Amino acid sequence: MLTAWLFDLYPSADGITLWFVDAEGRKHRAYARFTPSLYLHLDVGHAGRIADLLRAFPVTVRPATKREIYSNTDWHVLEVTVGGTAHFKNVVRLLEQHLPHYVFFNSDIPIAQLFLYDTGLFPLAFGMYEFDTDGRLLSWQLQDTNDAMEYTFPPLTILTLKNRPDVVSPKFRKNLQLELSYDGSTYALESSDPQDVLFSLERHLRRCDPDVILTEYGDAVLLPMLTRLAAEHQAPLSLNRDAGSGYITSHASSYFAYGKIVHKDGAFELAGRWHLDIENSFMMGEASLDGVTEIARLTQLPVQHQSRATIGTALSSMQLSWAYRHGYLIPAHKREPEDFKSADILLLADRGGLIFQPEMGYHEEVAEMDFVSMYPTIMVTHNVSPETVNCRCCKNSAVPELGYTICEKREGIVAATLRTVVRKRGIYKKEKKRLKALKDPRWTLYDHRQTALKWMLVTCFGYLGYKNARFGRIEAHESVNAFSRDAILQAKEIAEGHGFHFIHAIVDCMWLKRPGATEADYEALAVEVSEKVGIDISLEGIYNWILYPPSKMDPRIPTANRYVGWYTNNEIKIRGIEIRRRDTPVFIKRVQGELLKILGEGKTVADLHGLLPAVLAKAKESLDLLRSGKADPLDLVVRRHLSQEADEYTNRSANAIVAQALAEAGVHLAPGESVEYIIIDATGKRHPEKAKAVALYSLDDGYDIAKYTEMTLKAVETLLFPFGYDAETLKNMWYPVPPKIKRPVVRRHVREQGELFNSDI
Repeated sequence: MLTAWLFDLYPSADGITLWFVDAEGRKHRAYARFTPSLYLHLDVGHAGRIADLLRAFPVTVRPATKREIYSNTDWHVLEVTVGGTAHFKNVVRLLEQHLPHYVFFNSDIPIAQLFLYDTGLFPLAFGMYEFDTDGRLLSWQLQDTNDAMEYTFPPLTILTLKNRPDVVSPKFRKNLQLELSYDGSTYALESSDPQDVLFSLERHLRRCDPDVILTEYGDAVLLPMLTRLAAEHQAPLSLNRDAGSGYITSHASSYFAYGKIVHKDGAFELAGRWHLDIENSFMMGEASLDGVTEIARLTQLPVQHQSRATIGTALSSMQLSWAYRHGYLIPAHKREPEDFKSADILLLADRGGLIFQPEMGYHEEVAEMDFVSMYPTIMVTHNVSPETVNCRCCKNSAVPELGYTICEKREGIVAATLRTVVRKRGIYKKEKKRLKALKDPRWTLYDHRQTALKWMLVTCFGYLGYKNARFGRIEAHESVNAFSRDAILQAKEIAEGHGFHFIHAIVDCMWLKRPGATEADYEALAVEVSEKVGIDISLEGIYNWILYPPSKMDPRIPTANRYVGWYTNNEIKIRGIEIRRRDTPVFIKRVQGELLKILGEGKTVADLHGLLPAVLAKAKESLDLLRSGKADPLDLVVRRHLSQEADEYTNRSANAIVAQALAEAGVHLAPGESVEYIIIDATGKRHPEKAKAVALYSLDDGYDIAKYTEMTLKAVETLLFPFGYDAETLKNMWYPVPPKIKRPVVRRHVREQGELFNSDI
């Protein structure tokens, strides 16, 4: 018996290859036999036909009984068991080709996931594993659960590999200037001969023998380039620990989601090691390796796959695992259509969360109160799930306004899978707060874990109504919105009943004040609201002051999701304004940040008036530097996302011009990818190219002073508009433009060569 952690797994010819790490850091390779199955909702009489279709494959076809999740009844289906993981996809493809009108179940789940669902194992599962003399996994005794709050982590060796820092983004660079780090040391590998770099890299890989390789743009650029050069120069490259396996790769894709084009780089996964691309992993950026492994344990997705997966994929995997364990059929595609609705119900149902527009300007002594994980809590406490809303067995009218029913006889798949996530995040947040107060560095571990779970909870509501969600249904989505609207209205009535003034609310968060109210008063209000509404609400903090700026489109209209304020504990909260946006140049962020730091010295709105001279002086100082032409151009980089291919643009926008220039330079950018450039002439009158990509920029190109002045003044306006200083006012005050005076025409007689003519002066 080996006491170890399950580290990595991937399909092999007729089973699953497994890697384990023991307490001393030693790696152990093993193998497990696995025969996956899929199901078809066909008459049993079709069994012979299916057997004939699949006679070239090692399959077994037999009748089976499985449960259908929406009707909660047993279905008679045909079970097709494939004797070898390598044939599974081909079997599914052939059946779909010949039986396109029938419903398939459990047919599109990746083999590694299916193995974990079937065995109950999960990434980094700690336990005792037994093997035979050939390395075949025979049995195991886990000393761990995938939802454990406290668990141990194996000793892993990490190597960081990237192209050395430069002005040009690593994604655009075609040459090798590698920098790798491990064991506290950093090494630079640079040579005009790629073969020298490859041999040096190989020496380091063998010396370090990393368990984890962290890269920047490793999926899109670095590892594909290294493997291509290794093949061209016939140089050794031990990226895989398992030399007998190939790389697991996928293609990049661009797709339309939530009103914008999104680009996803393809994957480049290794066998026996983890390759984690920081630039191609949302979760790595938000919660680091601690968060990725926390989610992988819950979702039963292999760590490399989990790091690149969307949150929706993670949620789906938890639901698939639950359905598999409970004997439910897993449809290959979403099957449940939207219910028929009358016009009045449709008008009531087709609404989102409740938002109260804020009162524009600065406010002091305002408290912020947040419902704790409102939407996930609603799903769990009210049992909101696709198969429980408007079920076929209950007649209760449970959903406010809409009158939808919710099943009282069984727990829904969404409630069952989210309960653990809600519970774990609550405990992690408390532990993080406790350790941080003690200045224990372990608080970052719990912060990473709770952050990873936070994103899962944030996304679960949207995924409930996603058109392609495996277990999604629009009525469940509408029900959650109805419960949330009811909750915020109840909270508003309770607060106003105690004399609090309601300033703003957005879905699950509200801002209110009462002259002379103390923290204890707000805490008491939170307790009462939690008890009556049924969802915990907490006091996020009390602001010295908070600003709700006007809309950029119309200064008479407020915006719900743009605000900034300083708490009484001297912490700042920023949402939606320039300093928080990813596309804002660093220079402008710095200016706005310096102004906020000055304003942070004020405790009341009256104090802010007194700080105005200092704020205006700092803003003008920064603008003077910008207008002198001496600002660092790299602080003026604008980042935008492309909406289409470079040759598809029909306009002459900066995005189009930069994308086309990069394409001519050999850099192809797909829709959804970001491009960084410096504006050199926004009007295009002096320089038709308008902007230069950072990769093609030279200091001689300069920058558009007028455009960047306008952008900076807009950022200053965000903070000073309530005091009467908009961008135009500030510009006229600091950099007045002489009015265009039409000069009178003065005529005088000039005699030249004996002729008289008029001269305009």
